[in-house]
Amino acid sequence: MALYLISIIGGDLLIFLFNYFFNAAVSLKMLIICCATLPIALIAWDGVIATFIRRALPNRWYDYKVEWRKVSAKECKFYDALKIKAWKDKVLELGVFTSFSKKKIENPRSREYLEQFILECNYGWSIHLWNAILGFALLFVYPRQIMFTVTIWTCLINFVLSMLPFMILRYNLPRLHRARDVIEKKEKLEASLGK
Repeated sequence: MALYLISIIGGDLLIFLFNYFFNAAVSLKMLIICCATLPIALIAWDGVIATFIRRALPNRWYDYKVEWRKVSAKECKFYDALKIKAWKDKVLELGVFTSFSKKKIENPRSREYLEQFILECNYGWSIHLWNAILGFALLFVYPRQIMFTVTIWTCLINFVLSMLPFMILRYNLPRLHRARDVIEKKEKLEASLGK
């Protein structure tokens, strides 16, 4: 959480200071109002997008069986090249705000748990991707005179902060699928031996 707050507040402060010292076209009042409200507007907008995706779209679109949601070997290599293992645990995880709770399932090593985990990861990366892209919609809401000096930079910070968890969720999916497949094979073997 601290990393996100530092990124948002620090980024916003840098945007303010840059514009205060180097952009005489923007009044101090407008600069203060925009720098104070833009991060809040983006967080709220991200929340609206997340709520819509998680609550309005059906689970079957995000299920572990949906082939096009699976991560390719090339994508995994890309994440490895970014050394994602070294920094992924430092990025804020907001799974507690979804309906997924680890306490609801008795056995976290069960196929049911892994299928639910995959579902939540698919929802999560989709939400983060749309937040990253649709955050730029605020370019059309705030005044034009700050579009390229304030708004675009705030939207870029939002883009980066959304893409980090997107990549982490995508990176974790192949491992979850493999673990789920191993358990399913084990269950089928046990069922065939039990007959």
